[in-house]
Amino acid sequence: MAERVSSLLRRSVGHLEAEVPDSYRLILDKLGPLEVDLDVDGERFTLRGGNRLEVSDGVASAAGARIATSRSTIRDVLDARVGLSDAVDADSLRVFGSLDDILRAHDTLLAYVHAAVRAPSQPGLLAALREGCA
Repeated sequence: MAERVSSLLRRSVGHLEAEVPDSYRLILDKLGPLEVDLDVDGERFTLRGGNRLEVSDGVASAAGARIATSRSTIRDVLDARVGLSDAVDADSLRVFGSLDDILRAHDTLLAYVHAAVRAPSQPGLLAALREGCA
């Protein structure tokens, strides 16, 4: 059985904090106080900032942005098979919230990806994400 996406993200941010601390702090800065509610193939979890990035199971109590997608779409975006805007246009990535919150979530995602490509632990986590893709 494939590892839950929330668990992979939780492990990922822990590794980023240890392996690329400057990039990790940039992610925290971009996210700020925003809570992002994530739904990946029906698995609901929350990303929030503050002093540390925190991934918690369940629906966000005060989400400013909500993102719904699939593992397959995440894989396709990471593999550059589809761009973020194309995934939104195709309705395989749905984003809800105010424009400011959506832009903050977008900037946080970019900072996360830039950090992840520099962290030695991330290829293994990406391989684990791929295991759950159809």
